[in-house]
Amino acid sequence: MQEYIDKEVDPAIEAEIKNHLENCEKCASLYIEAIEDKTLINRLLNTIVPENETEIIPEFKHPGIQSKKVNFIRVAIVLAAASLIGLIILFRFDRKPVTEKIPEAEMIMYEYLDGKDLNKLWHDKSQIFIIQDEQGNVIQTTITY
Repeated sequence: MQEYIDKEVDPAIEAEIKNHLENCEKCASLYIEAIEDKTLINRLLNTIVPENETEIIPEFKHPGIQSKKVNFIRVAIVLAAASLIGLIILFRFDRKPVTEKIPEAEMIMYEYLDGKDLNKLWHDKSQIFIIQDEQGNVIQTTITY
């Protein structure tokens, strides 16, 4: 319909639409509403006129390369500070390496439970029994399922 109103359709199709609008009351009323809407829009667009048409808009001045260098320097400083903070958090200098010997029973537990969910082990009714002597040496290991 809008193409017909704007006269953007082929002449053959335009004749068919015109013939249809003469015979169909529903389409004719829609066509009249569309024409009224277009007229109203055109009237509103023509009444809106800038107040100061003679006012000259000043030329836009590009801030230049110096501003970009300042932004780059600021970004570099922030990245360096963030990297330094990350290094301090990841590699704390007050940490001491572990020098004590890990008990044999604990090593067996780590090997047995490696990658397994502790809750699942209980549900599967599997258990690990480690018998140790007074010095912490493992005497016997039993795994039940």
